Amino acid sequence: MSSRPDVTTAAAGSGSSSGSGSSSNTTWVEVPAEGRVVLIGITGATGRSALQGLLAAGGATGRPGRHTLLAMTRNPSGASAQGLPEGVQAVAGDLDAPASLEPALRGASAVYCHALAKDGATADPQELVRARSLAAAAKAACVKLIMYNSSGGRGCGYGISQMEQKHQVEDILAAAVPTVALQATLFMEELWKRYTRPGILKGAFTWSSPGDRPIQWVAARDLGLAAGTLLAAGGVEVPAAAAGAPSGAHGGLRLRAIELAGDELSPEQMCAAFAKVQGSPVRHNRAPAWPFWFLARDVWRISKFLTERGYKADVAACRRQFPGMLTFEEFLILTGWADPSRTFEDGIAFATAASDTPATAATAAAATTATAATKEQ
Repeated sequence: MSSRPDVTTAAAGSGSSSGSGSSSNTTWVEVPAEGRVVLIGITGATGRSALQGLLAAGGATGRPGRHTLLAMTRNPSGASAQGLPEGVQAVAGDLDAPASLEPALRGASAVYCHALAKDGATADPQELVRARSLAAAAKAACVKLIMYNSSGGRGCGYGISQMEQKHQVEDILAAAVPTVALQATLFMEELWKRYTRPGILKGAFTWSSPGDRPIQWVAARDLGLAAGTLLAAGGVEVPAAAAGAPSGAHGGLRLRAIELAGDELSPEQMCAAFAKVQGSPVRHNRAPAWPFWFLARDVWRISKFLTERGYKADVAACRRQFPGMLTFEEFLILTGWADPSRTFEDGIAFATAASDTPATAATAAAATTATAATKEQ
């Protein structure tokens, strides 16, 4: 198709671990411009950020292309449905009730799955159970494409259970339906949490990596932006399944992986950005990682991974492929970082320009509703 935009062929430069973007080894998965898109896992804090990015990719229409956006929720008449932004409808579905999934996905051309389990210190085995249920339902409902919020670092060998399990989910989904794994680096939103932000506002950024070690970051909002950009493009190229390959084998997976980062900074550079935005000095305190060997083994492994290897996204290629991805400083400004009255629990709202403020009465009301929705889910 000569009209295919460049956005679908740039993954080779952005950390793709499955497929090269070469037309001889890929197949075009078309997503109709007026199709239904089901959104899964968007009621949590980072999920709501991703939804803002997905809507931003639609420009003035508020929707990517002319798609009908359906947020899957256990209770379409509950708080989660009432808190949905304009242009997003609710559809009944429960990841823990497999029989409910195919009806929820019926007629959908694509799925954006932000989460299959809550964040935790270790991987939740239910994530794999839900992935298998979702894959089976998506295949039965003839869904054309799944876009999944995964993790970067595939094949890094550090034994980080959350990362490795997300990569298992990629394979489960891709064995059933063509899948784009949007592989996140570190979420900028994590810095808003109460174990991190209060200390930074007081002038100390505690981080276990050396002060000059670059770290890759992405706004969760930009996972949605990437998904919306692909939808607006009308489809995506994914690796073609190898002829004769058994379902689930590596050669049989229709998996396109894109490792995403909007910025790369060392802890010292991050301190400079914090100081600039909040108007007060911030210093880097390098904390030892060894206590986590006893307290939370995966946290120790993540610290070791970030210090020794790190993520390998091509930041420049990501920003070319998905225009509008935020730099670290832009993220701090647009989320109102300098306002000490705002918290992660209130919900993170993105202003549309650096001169806007996200802390409006409407935002506060929406955050209250969304918080209730999260508890309901």
